[in-house]
Amino acid sequence: MGNETNSNRRRLATAAAFLMAATAGSRILGLIREVIANAYLGMGAEMGAYTQAIKVPNLVRTLLADTALSAAFIPVFSGLLEKKRSREAWQVAFTVTVAATLALGVVTVLGVVFAPAIIKVVSPGWVGKYPESVALAAHLMQIMFPTVLVMGIAGIFMGILNSYDHFSMPAIAPIVWNVIIIIVVAVFSDRYGFEALAWGVMLGTLAEFFLLVPFVWKRRWRRGVVAPDQAVVADEPSPWRLALRSPEVKKIGILLGPVILSLGIVNFNAFIGTIVASLIGQAAPAYIDKAFRLYQLPQGMFAIAIGTVLFPALSRHGAAKRMAEFRADLSLGIRQIFFVTLPFAAFFSVLSEPTVRLIYEYGKVVGDEAAISGTSSALLFYSLGMAFVSVNTLLNRAFYSIQKSWVPLVMGAANLAVNAAIMLFLYESMGVGGITLATSVVSIINFFGLMVLLSPRIGGLDARRIAWSAGRSIIALIPLVGVAYGVWYGLDVALGGGLWQKIVSVLVAYAAGGGVYIFAAWAMRMPELRDVLNVIRRRRHPRETDEVIDLEGRS
Repeated sequence: MGNETNSNRRRLATAAAFLMAATAGSRILGLIREVIANAYLGMGAEMGAYTQAIKVPNLVRTLLADTALSAAFIPVFSGLLEKKRSREAWQVAFTVTVAATLALGVVTVLGVVFAPAIIKVVSPGWVGKYPESVALAAHLMQIMFPTVLVMGIAGIFMGILNSYDHFSMPAIAPIVWNVIIIIVVAVFSDRYGFEALAWGVMLGTLAEFFLLVPFVWKRRWRRGVVAPDQAVVADEPSPWRLALRSPEVKKIGILLGPVILSLGIVNFNAFIGTIVASLIGQAAPAYIDKAFRLYQLPQGMFAIAIGTVLFPALSRHGAAKRMAEFRADLSLGIRQIFFVTLPFAAFFSVLSEPTVRLIYEYGKVVGDEAAISGTSSALLFYSLGMAFVSVNTLLNRAFYSIQKSWVPLVMGAANLAVNAAIMLFLYESMGVGGITLATSVVSIINFFGLMVLLSPRIGGLDARRIAWSAGRSIIALIPLVGVAYGVWYGLDVALGGGLWQKIVSVLVAYAAGGGVYIFAAWAMRMPELRDVLNVIRRRRHPRETDEVIDLEGRS
C-alpha cells in the first residue's frame, strides 16, 4: 500500500512537472502573442476596443464554460470511476455534454445579438464620446463570442482526460491556440486589421477543441464502453442515452452554481477592477489588464498546474473518504505553491518597473511614461496577494473535491462586496494601484477564511507544517530581494537603457535572485526544494514520464 501511494505521488509530481512546462510554454507564447499583436496592430484606440470586446466572452467562458464546467464535472466523474462505475460515468459525461451544448448555445446567441448593449455597459466612459470604438468592439465581440460554446465542451473533454490522469494534451492545446493566433495576425492583419486578431482567437479555439476529440474518444473506447451499434446489457446504463434525472447529473448542476462564483473570484475582481478603472481615465483599464497578464504568468505556470494535477486525486480521495491521503496531498500542494510563487511575488514587487519596461516598452509605448508607471504600480500591488490567490485556487478545488462547493460560494460573494468597497475607497488616492491592492487584500482574507472553514471538514489541516514552510520561504526572500535589486541597479547604471541592456540587466537580476533563494532554501534544508529537484530529475527519464503523463489506458 505504501509503495502504491509513493508511486502515485511520483506520477502526480512528474505530471505536474510536464504540466508546468507546457503551461509555461503557453504563457510565454501568450506574451509573444501580445508583443506581435502590438507590433502589427498598435496599442491605440482600436486595441482598446479589442480589449473590451474580448473581456466579456472571456469572463463568460471562464465562469460558465471551460473552468466552471470542468471544476463541477471532475469530482462527480472521478468519483464514479473510483467506484468502478465506468459506464455510468460516461453516461453522465454524455448527458452533461449535450446539456452544456444547448445552454451555452443560447448564451452565445444572446451574446452575439446584444453585443452593442454589453459593450456600453462594460465601457461606460465611451458612451457618447467614442462611437467608433463602441461599434468596433461590438463587431469584434460578435466574432469571438462563439468561443464560449466551443470552450464549454472542451472544458468537459479536458475534465474527462484529467480524471484519467491524462494531462499532456489539455496542457498542449493552449499552446496551439497561441500559435494559430500569432500566425493569423502575422499573415492577415495588414488586410483585415483587428478582425484578423478576432478571427485568430476563434480559429485557435476551434483547433484547441478538435485537438482533444480523438484523445477523449480513444480513452472512451479503451475503457470498454461499447460502440453505438453494439448490444448493451439491459440493466446497465447506456453511455449514449440522456440521463437528465440521474442523481450524478443533478449533483453537477448543484455544484455548478457555487463554482461559477467561487472559482472565478479572481476574474470577477479583475472585471470589477476594469470598470472602476474607467473612473480614473481612458487608459487605466489597459494598465490593469497588462499588469494582470504578467501577474497571472507564474500563477498559471505553477499554481494552476499543481492544482490541476491534484484535483482529480483529491476528488478520488474525497469520494473514497480517504481523508489522511486527502490532507497529505493538500498540504503538499499548498506548500509547493507557496514555495514557487513567493519568489515571483518578490520579483514583481522589487523589479516591477524594470519588468514592465522589458515586456511592454516597444513601438508606441516607448516614451509613454504614464503607461509604464501605471502598469508598474498595478503589478506591484497585485504581487502582494499573488501567493494567496494561487493557494486559493487549490483550496477552492479542495472544497469541490469533498462536494462542499457552497463554502467558497459564500466566501466569494462576501469578498466581491469587500473588494468593490475597497476599490472605490482607494482608487482616487492611489489610482490603479489602489484597485489592485484591493484585490490583494481580499485574496489574503479569502485564504485565511477558506483554511479555517476547510479544516473541520477534512479532520484538520497540516497548518503547522504549512506555516513553517511558508515562513522559511519568506526568510529566503530577504536575500533574493537585496541581490535582485542590487544586480539590476548596478547593471542598469553600467550598461544603459538599450534593448539588449534591459534584457541583460533584468534577466541576470532574476537569475541572481533566484539563485540565492535556492541557496537559502538549501541551507534551511527545505523539503520543498528537494521535491522540485526530484521532479526535474525525473523529467530526464522519458520512459517513466511517458507512463505518467500519457497512461493510454494502462492504469
